[in-house]
Amino acid sequence: MRTADRERQGRIRIPNLILLIALAVGLVGLSSCASAGRTAGSYANPVIPGEIPDPTVIRVGDTYYAAGTSFDFAPEYPIYESKDLVNWTQVGAIFREPPEWCRNDFWAPELFYNNGVFYVYYTAKRRDNRVACIGVAATNDIRQGFTDHGVIIEWGEEAIDAYVFRDDDGKTYITWKAYGLTQGREIEILVSELSEDGLQLVGEPFTLTDHAQGWDGAGDEGQCLIKRNGYYYMLYSVGGCCDNKCDYRVRVSRSRNLKSGWEQLPKPILHGGDLWRCPGHGTLVTTPDDRDFYLYHAYSAVDFEFIGRQGMLDELLWNEQTGWPYFEGSTPSERAVTPFARTRQKRVLVDRFASKKDLDLMEWDVNRPKPAASVIRNGLSITPMKDGVNFLGWRPRTGDYCFETQVTLSENPSGIGIYTHRGKSLALMVDRSELVLCQVLDKKKTILAREAIGDRDSVYLKYEATDGRHCKFYWSEDGKDFSPIKVEGRHQVDGTFLSQWGYSPRVGFLIDRKTGVSSKFRGTCVRYEYDDSGVAGSAPEN
Repeated sequence: MRTADRERQGRIRIPNLILLIALAVGLVGLSSCASAGRTAGSYANPVIPGEIPDPTVIRVGDTYYAAGTSFDFAPEYPIYESKDLVNWTQVGAIFREPPEWCRNDFWAPELFYNNGVFYVYYTAKRRDNRVACIGVAATNDIRQGFTDHGVIIEWGEEAIDAYVFRDDDGKTYITWKAYGLTQGREIEILVSELSEDGLQLVGEPFTLTDHAQGWDGAGDEGQCLIKRNGYYYMLYSVGGCCDNKCDYRVRVSRSRNLKSGWEQLPKPILHGGDLWRCPGHGTLVTTPDDRDFYLYHAYSAVDFEFIGRQGMLDELLWNEQTGWPYFEGSTPSERAVTPFARTRQKRVLVDRFASKKDLDLMEWDVNRPKPAASVIRNGLSITPMKDGVNFLGWRPRTGDYCFETQVTLSENPSGIGIYTHRGKSLALMVDRSELVLCQVLDKKKTILAREAIGDRDSVYLKYEATDGRHCKFYWSEDGKDFSPIKVEGRHQVDGTFLSQWGYSPRVGFLIDRKTGVSSKFRGTCVRYEYDDSGVAGSAPEN
């Protein structure tokens, strides 16, 4: 969707003056220091901008915690914290290093809290046979990371998408999606009782997928359960989940008996709309005043997989006559009433690198060693740990942003760009006395443009992204006057090739070639755009 289409939808650009003021505030790092207040009493989706597929949420006292899929980026499973379900801050990750049994594909974490202990039940692929299994880890302090206790569920061809449910008789159950069962039961949602310590299955598993009742959607997944007025209710997702051909949607079934008699509501209760597409795989959380909120993911109809499935929040309402739940309008809300009075939503305008704490939240490719990094004056020093392309960065919050930094020249080609796991990238690199704009696809590097810059100690690099995939690259001697990098006479570069099923790109620093040689980046700034409703707007024309 181009700029004119957005304006027809009523999107209003932030004045360029605001962006210049945001830049002048300071050009260092990733801390969310600059933010814009939203209107009290309402909030705009997404509440967790940027990629967070398969979100899980729990309440502990007056604090809410959320986590989501990290795929092949580390640290595995980012953790967010909130007091109001609307404003979320990343406070860490489930793992700083992957468990020994895991290889990659870190999906669908499910948080659970019991007697002072935080548990996470997560999906990953084994190192030995690449079968997806469900592991369990625990901690007493969610900010300090989790201790892994290994595989708890290995079932059929795959076991994914755990959800833990505490019944009103005190028993705890774990549910999961199982693949490759007997004929006629290729995919089902299974359930088993959990041991008191949460680390083992108890008894024989049974199914929650009742095909005998005319169940629609054999690919059911991303389930969560709630009990109300004597009924068990299960929300779950069906359809294609993970690219721009998706048709994901949320259905609901209920039964008075956990083991049988499930009845499915004929129509989905949540499906895509004009602005947000393919909603699903969420978790319910209940506020102290007994309101139920669903934290789930959905794609922006503009940015789609180039920013990824973002964290959405909507209240689950109840029809007191029929007993069935529903969502207002049946599509993701663009704006809704805040769960708590006097809540003011904040939107980050500028991400800046400011401290080691921010460095700890930066991401790298789990298939390659983590680059060594340290904070230096007004910036960051990064040292490759393996020859080839080394990446360190973060997930962008919107599809429209501007990324700028100063690069000190080193022996290694160093620069900024967009990176998708398994090596796809689009980057502007400084290589001694020239700039090189290159792309990597299927392990093949293609030089798109070269430009001589002469001998100098440092250079400023910048790129502007539109819709997460259309990029304009620039360079400058002084950080004020920027010159465009052109490819065959065109300024804009198409990054559509970065698309990969289910995996959104990251943005950040790229260093090539030699290990043991540091590259230094200073004055780093990422600026985002929102209109007055909190929805991402379009990038300024150049």
